[in-house]
Amino acid sequence: MSPANFTSGWLGNGERAWHGQGVVTEGTLPAREAFETANALFTVEKRELHFPVLDVEYPDRHPLTQMRPSGSFGLVRTDTQDILGIVSKQYEIVQNESLLRMAEFIREEVDMDTVVVLSDGGKVCFTATLRGATQDIVRGDTVKRRIVGFLGHDGKTGCGAMFTNIRVVCTNTLAAAMSTKDAKVSIRHKTGANDNFDQLIKSIDTARETFNNEVELFRQFAETPIEQADFRELLERVYASEIPEGKQIDDLRKYPKLRRAYVGGLGAREFAPYTLWSAVNSITEVETSTQVGTRAQQRRQFSRANFGSGLLISKRAIQEAEAMLSLV
Repeated sequence: MSPANFTSGWLGNGERAWHGQGVVTEGTLPAREAFETANALFTVEKRELHFPVLDVEYPDRHPLTQMRPSGSFGLVRTDTQDILGIVSKQYEIVQNESLLRMAEFIREEVDMDTVVVLSDGGKVCFTATLRGATQDIVRGDTVKRRIVGFLGHDGKTGCGAMFTNIRVVCTNTLAAAMSTKDAKVSIRHKTGANDNFDQLIKSIDTARETFNNEVELFRQFAETPIEQADFRELLERVYASEIPEGKQIDDLRKYPKLRRAYVGGLGAREFAPYTLWSAVNSITEVETSTQVGTRAQQRRQFSRANFGSGLLISKRAIQEAEAMLSLV
């Protein structure tokens, strides 16, 4: 398996990924060309799995008498014949063409950034930047409003879209803070999944106004200096559910990493050091960045940042920092 479970992909604007793989071009591409370049338009089929039935009366003479259907189905990538996941009869496939249709539906509002295929095709996602939705929080530290469309063929990941804000200093990670309650819509692969996905595509709102509101909030973070006790309180709020009863934030294994990221992490000394902004970004770095840690840690982070708990914790960091604004 390649780094970050990366199978194939296209990355625009001359920005290479940390793992150095994929096709990199200067500028952006139209959505279909981006998907084709990333080899992301393969199809998936659902095929019933069978298992051997032994002849219990004469096992030595006729050890195998038939193959019996299992009632479970494999999700098979048709161009490679790889099994990507195992699902039930009720599972409804949403093909990659539907994800492309999402990208094409918003083409007048966005510029494509990336299209990536992960885990041999188990997950596919695109990232696009909203035009006119890029602003500095402090000079040189930029956030962009981006949309990520995602689709799973691994039997576990749904399909949907999320809005993200990504720091330029860590742009290749696709890691971002989900900063509004409606920032993510995920659809399960059950009956009606394709109809629901079509409705999602038609309902996408590029949310420019909420982006401007969030930028103002982030600027308030950058203008709010904090003490060590305030940083500790933010961590206690964000990780309250992870701290064992009778223990303190210091007892979390990730606490030393959080402190190091706050003092000397990505952009920590250049961009509003020792403020709520650097505190929030230290949490986001630890939870989502694939630019730090070992190769194994980077592979795990990639999925957490795009589809897992890393996004949720980053969102909680913003919410708790906003709640603390009036206290510091």
